[in-house]
Amino acid sequence: MSCSSGSSASTCTSIGNVVTVAGLSAANIGVSTDITITAGSGQVTVNVLRVKLKRVAGTAANFTPRLYNLAGAAAGSINQQFEGTATVVATLFDVACSGVVFLTDTAGLFYLEPGPNAGADNQFNYEISYEIVG
Repeated sequence: MSCSSGSSASTCTSIGNVVTVAGLSAANIGVSTDITITAGSGQVTVNVLRVKLKRVAGTAANFTPRLYNLAGAAAGSINQQFEGTATVVATLFDVACSGVVFLTDTAGLFYLEPGPNAGADNQFNYEISYEIVG
């Protein structure tokens, strides 16, 4: 991706294949539950452009989104590729990403962890945009 900034706006030209996974919902999300995102049929390099999450039900008071390139990876591990900020459940987490480039697992998968602070009954709506760069 090539980007430049002006006085009031930024522009970027994609060099890959942009994919947006949108309008999806995941239920029964606990503290370390992963949502699987399929980027290809084999290991690829992805550049994550935007992550959006909204908690719509459950007992959590806040959540901290993370991305991993390994199923079941732990927060703070080498497989953590992105960590958002703690977000109050009434707030939409919506981050335009920069520099979130990593290899998926060997099956072409990466993993979104909504990261609620409590409960196993949380429901999230989510959207993620990424490009395949290699």
